[in-house]
Amino acid sequence: MGQSKEKLEGFFNNRWLVFVAAMWLQSTAGIGYLFGSISPVIKSSLNYNQRQLARLGVAKDLGDSVGFFAGSLSEILPMWAALLVGAFKNLFGYGWVWLIVTGKAPVLPLWAICVLIFIGTNGETYFNTASLVSCVQNFPKSRGPVVGILKGFAGLSGAILTQIYTMIHSPDKASIVFMVAVAPTMVTIALMFIVRPVGGHKQVRASDGTSFTLIYSVCILLAAYLLGVMLVQDLVDVSHTVIIIFTAILFIILLVPIVIPVSLSLSSEKDPEEEAFLAQPQKEEPEAGSTSDSEVILSELEDEKPKEVDLLPRSERQKRIAQLQTKLLQAAAEGAVRIKRRGPRRGENFTLMQALIKADFWLIFVSLMLGSGTGLTVIDNLGQLSQSLSYDNTHIFVSMISIWNFLGRVAGGYFSEIVVRDYAYPRPVVMAIAQLVMSIGYLYVAFALPGALYVGTVLIGTGYGFHWAIVPATASELFGLKNFGALYNFLTMANPAGCLVFSGLIAGPLYDREAEKQARGQQLQQHIAGSILSSFLGVDEAQACVGSICFFLTLVILCCFSVLGFVLSMILVHRTKAVYSQLYGNFRSGQPEKLRGFTNNRWLVFVAAMWLQSAAGIGYLFGSISPVIKSSLNYNQRQLARLGVAKDLGDSVGFFAGSLSEMLPMWAALLVGALKNFFGYGWVWLIVTGRAPVLPLWAICVLIFIGTNGETYFNTASLVSCVQNFPKSRGPVVGILKGFAGLSGAILTQIYTMIHSPDKASIVFMVAVGPTLVGIALMFIVRPVGGHKQVRASDGTSFTIIYSVCILVAAYLLGVMLVQDLVDVSHKVIIIFTVILFIILLAPIVIPVWLSFSPDSRVPEEEALLARPKKEGTDSGATSDSEAILSELEDEKPKEVDLLPRSERQKRIAQLQTKLLQAAAEGAVRIKRRRGPHRGENFTLTQAIIKADFWLIFVSLMLGSGTGLTVIDNLGQLSQSLNYDNTHIFVSMISIWNFLGRVAGGYFSEIVVRDYAYPRPVVMAMAQFAMAFGHLYVAFALPGALYVGTIVIGAGYGFHWAIVPATASELFGLKSFGALYNFLTMANPAGCLIFSSLIAGPLYDREAEKQAHGRNLQQQFIGSIFSGVLGPNDPPACEGSVCFFTTLVILSGFCILGVALSMILVYRTKAVYTHLYGNSRSAPVS
Repeated sequence: MGQSKEKLEGFFNNRWLVFVAAMWLQSTAGIGYLFGSISPVIKSSLNYNQRQLARLGVAKDLGDSVGFFAGSLSEILPMWAALLVGAFKNLFGYGWVWLIVTGKAPVLPLWAICVLIFIGTNGETYFNTASLVSCVQNFPKSRGPVVGILKGFAGLSGAILTQIYTMIHSPDKASIVFMVAVAPTMVTIALMFIVRPVGGHKQVRASDGTSFTLIYSVCILLAAYLLGVMLVQDLVDVSHTVIIIFTAILFIILLVPIVIPVSLSLSSEKDPEEEAFLAQPQKEEPEAGSTSDSEVILSELEDEKPKEVDLLPRSERQKRIAQLQTKLLQAAAEGAVRIKRRGPRRGENFTLMQALIKADFWLIFVSLMLGSGTGLTVIDNLGQLSQSLSYDNTHIFVSMISIWNFLGRVAGGYFSEIVVRDYAYPRPVVMAIAQLVMSIGYLYVAFALPGALYVGTVLIGTGYGFHWAIVPATASELFGLKNFGALYNFLTMANPAGCLVFSGLIAGPLYDREAEKQARGQQLQQHIAGSILSSFLGVDEAQACVGSICFFLTLVILCCFSVLGFVLSMILVHRTKAVYSQLYGNFRSGQPEKLRGFTNNRWLVFVAAMWLQSAAGIGYLFGSISPVIKSSLNYNQRQLARLGVAKDLGDSVGFFAGSLSEMLPMWAALLVGALKNFFGYGWVWLIVTGRAPVLPLWAICVLIFIGTNGETYFNTASLVSCVQNFPKSRGPVVGILKGFAGLSGAILTQIYTMIHSPDKASIVFMVAVGPTLVGIALMFIVRPVGGHKQVRASDGTSFTIIYSVCILVAAYLLGVMLVQDLVDVSHKVIIIFTVILFIILLAPIVIPVWLSFSPDSRVPEEEALLARPKKEGTDSGATSDSEAILSELEDEKPKEVDLLPRSERQKRIAQLQTKLLQAAAEGAVRIKRRRGPHRGENFTLTQAIIKADFWLIFVSLMLGSGTGLTVIDNLGQLSQSLNYDNTHIFVSMISIWNFLGRVAGGYFSEIVVRDYAYPRPVVMAMAQFAMAFGHLYVAFALPGALYVGTIVIGAGYGFHWAIVPATASELFGLKSFGALYNFLTMANPAGCLIFSSLIAGPLYDREAEKQAHGRNLQQQFIGSIFSGVLGPNDPPACEGSVCFFTTLVILSGFCILGVALSMILVYRTKAVYTHLYGNSRSAPVS
């Protein structure tokens, strides 16, 4: 008998019984989710209009979220008392509403009904608080799964209660209000003595993993069952008996988890173990968790300990910190420092007031507001959204998003727990991923793509659910469990705050504006047709909107806010890495080291930079954007040309990008670029679509400049990061990255073709949003990671894979463009083409994955940064001011010294320096102070621009790439003058050959420097010579002129952008490479300004005017009636090879001049390249 009593007592104090009871409690606690079913009853009974009903909805949202009282009472009263208060509030609020609706009580004013709705729904906060506080304290090391499952059942309660109401089958519609008042109250009273903290952290068992697996199985089964039942009841007319059977099975599934506490209580398992509360993250530091008020504490944000202390072993770190604290205490005793009273640190117990002054708390709050607030806006407007997209069965989407919300909450807890337990990584990273997924869902629905609402409910509902599994667990980890109820209920305020902003101030007004536009159009049409129905549409009646336009702008704005939430979540992740490492570091397996190796792998950075560059070539799409701007704003060709100049300047003026990449972290520079791209082209899109007032031409030019200037940040971040990570493979790296930037126009064009939007302005929107999303998604990956220490024998194979992907992408895109141009393919085929393109682009990710997770991955080696070319001389890299320095341009050593062996050369240079110093001591020569860095060392921009080599690179690039860009910009007129019909095929071809030229330029120039230690610019000279030949071939209109010309000129133009950045980094160092590279890019618009504006344009116009003058004389002579059609102000067209003959011959001459300058640079830098690459000749590419 005594043993049975002990087992019964153990059963009632079992933490799994509390958890299962909390699941049942939450299954009826989501009262707010049933408001959509309650509101029609209130509306019809009390004759409310939509605006009055909306006020009730606001009262419901406030009641659902304002949980100060619940949080405070859960700390003061026993948990059963707090639950009892919630049950009585629920019964009082909705019970009184039921009495009013059924006529059993007098009707109250609207504000009083709002108060009752608030009180009734506010009972839910007591149920949530009691369930979460009890179970999180009982499962301190499984907060993610516990919170996710409980919040998931709260989200699913609407579907469960709806199914129960369907079974009741009452003819009185007001009975649903009665059920909402009574059911949660009865369930709560029945379970209020069970749901409580029971010291669950002392009940750890080996079977807990199996128990969680059973709970997860029940969750998935329940969601699948409810979804199936709803579909059957929606599509098939089932009898009431079948509905009763469906509901009985639902109850059985809900009761299944009770087997866990029953089996644990009856089994003879060993005594449970105890787990910690995770409340002391600073355990490693001596007595950091029990510090007196007078003890010197290292502050949370600005630790006085040096950064390198964190990298030491644990014992050494403790010793160093103890020494530092001893010194600080001694200084405090002497009055040198002020004693600082300590508040709690992250992971310890905070009060609400202490948490409110912490940046991390507000990062969680605002990120939650942006993520869940945008999701709740879609949920609240789902009915109108489905109607506007012409879906008939609107209620099925409400049920679907409820179920996906449930699965998102369960999955959020599960996956976030894997992140913290297996990788000791901050939990909010999963929330950041969910917010990115939600942003994709918003765009998918905004563009009304196939199955928009089906896909949208999955992505948005799941992402919304993730927030409510992650945020409570994160708050309990960072701010402790003692006041978790108050903290959690304050954070829930983010939901109505976000909904108020996004739904009340954005979605509603924008929907009404579009509805009013359509209503005015219909009234106008009815007035013209004299319809008899024209008088029936009252001014004050609610107007409906039809079409994707109704919520398009709203969803785009929600997408942007969701991306901003992603950024804030990642900032929180960055700030809390150390905390989670201390909280969960002891539970990590060997796998996290591999994960850290993966995230810091230089090949991952390289692949991410390739993806970034694939969306960064915004300027290449200007030819597709400009017709939209021209037709929308009624611009002429001259005004459009000014926008083109603004685009070219924005694409090249990279001073800001170069400077910021040196001052800010790389992610911050990328974020600035993404915001500039979004701001510039986003505003242009608003103007083009009529959503913003039209600005003057100069303002549009400024917006185009700002938007395109974002590309310079993407380029700078990618090149600086990867050149530093691959210092011995600069040519291939630069060539591949610049190649993908050149190919991005073709990639984005293919994506736009897949979108298949009838609105031509959507290409401007894609340019504003696409690169921004990609830049933000990759901004924490593309960065220097010390890649020169990661040299592996497999690097040659990795580069081979990358080159193969490059060639495959180019060939595939060329083939796809030809097929789409020559054959009328369906939209499904275009989607398949685009999906295959994405698969090819994603293929290189196998390289960092294999290197990081393969079982035979060896420790990488280290390679030099090529930053000390003068190492062969005696201490020439560390010369004092009084030391005799052999100058850069006029070395005093004889020329034959360079031809000697290394040991002999060092001896001869040392003898020469000794003689010079001796002569200086005797006054025979003057000691010359060193003027600055030598070639190959780190130059600043101001040091580089006084060097002849720098200007040789700049002018040679201006002559080579400037002539190539002139042909590219005039390719349309050039093809028309030579009577080619399919002009756009040459634009695509020259883009692809430009890509291949960049890749090949990096590859072959690397062979030259690695195998022959010869200056890289010799390859640029060859490319310029080939371009000179291409200009002449097109000038004389030889057979297949433009086909041959696009190959030779496109590839030659691409060669420049692989060679010049690599050469600049070799001659002038990596430290200020961002500023140097962005200054050199100015050569491109400078050359285009000279060759296109001052040469090609005037010469073309002169020939066109000659031909127009001849045609006018002929028309006047024959008296054609069409003579007046060509106005004097219309731009004349030119036909024949003579139109560009002189221009192309001049461009060919400038290319030859570029060859001469490149060869002078080669001659001047031979010795430098010998020093840089002499030791690595015939070594494999690393």
